[in-house]
Amino acid sequence: MTSQQIGLLAIQLFVGLGVLAFVLKLRLDGRENELKYRFFAVRDKFLYLAATDVLPQSSMVFKVFYRAMNTYIAELDRFTIVSYLRASVAVKSELEKEDQRRLSESLRRCDPEVQLVVQEFIHVVMDALRHNSPMLNLVLVFASHWDSLFSFGRKVVQRFRGPRLEVYSTYRYYEDMYGHNTGVA
Repeated sequence: MTSQQIGLLAIQLFVGLGVLAFVLKLRLDGRENELKYRFFAVRDKFLYLAATDVLPQSSMVFKVFYRAMNTYIAELDRFTIVSYLRASVAVKSELEKEDQRRLSESLRRCDPEVQLVVQEFIHVVMDALRHNSPMLNLVLVFASHWDSLFSFGRKVVQRFRGPRLEVYSTYRYYEDMYGHNTGVA
């Protein structure tokens, strides 16, 4: 291969990597916009329920979840698993144990439409976490394949320990048959 061909391949490689990076960035930006609009849609459904008096605006459920929805929309680009955990700790310390019980009880007594919208909001929050946290995605992929990885690991271990297990079971057979004193030193 000539030096000109190597140079052209290098240029092609750099241009290809640049185009790939650009396309990936556009895809990530599109995903972020999609999540933001999903948050808007859930918030709009929530507001519709409040406007139609299905959910009173004075209720604790409305106040807490409406504030949470607006916060998530504003902070979507900085929303990661770490910020989620920090926010959860802050909310727990902010809400007393009694208020948490009251909120969950109020939510349980709400109209099923309200419960569905809150459930949809939680799903969008989880999707946003997955979008902004590559490590969480890695953990979820590993967890989804945990059973197959565990069984594969067990098969590998059994394969290497297979003959020893047969010898051990033979030893146990003679030990059980003749008692603990087999005379083997």
